[in-house]
Amino acid sequence: MLDYSLFKKINDLFASGQHDKARHLLMEVQSRCIALRDELSMLKVRLKTLEDIAFFAENLHVQDGFYWLTANDVRQGPFCPRCYESEGGLIRLERWQKALHCPYCHAVYPGGRQEAEYQDGAALRHARIIPFAR
Repeated sequence: MLDYSLFKKINDLFASGQHDKARHLLMEVQSRCIALRDELSMLKVRLKTLEDIAFFAENLHVQDGFYWLTANDVRQGPFCPRCYESEGGLIRLERWQKALHCPYCHAVYPGGRQEAEYQDGAALRHARIIPFAR
């Protein structure tokens, strides 16, 4: 903790002409300020980590063995269960032939519904091609 009475002491030392002692105390105050700033930065990182954990606890869900994230009313996923459970990483699965494939750990999840069928719990419609008038 920074002792603010040191500032008065430093001022008094400068006023009385004891510049070397005042500079020494200024360097001590500077060192304490740097230490406090480092501690503040570390605490900010820890707070952000805890906020992220709370967000994932509320918005990450498991369905059919896959992880899904709901953010801003948009459902995202599926995410690789192997990557999330082993390393905590949310790696989106990609469609590969008739299975889902993880591009990171290369796990393959065969069978079941395809990724397109998971969007909002219903199958996606294919796009219609609208011809342009000539």
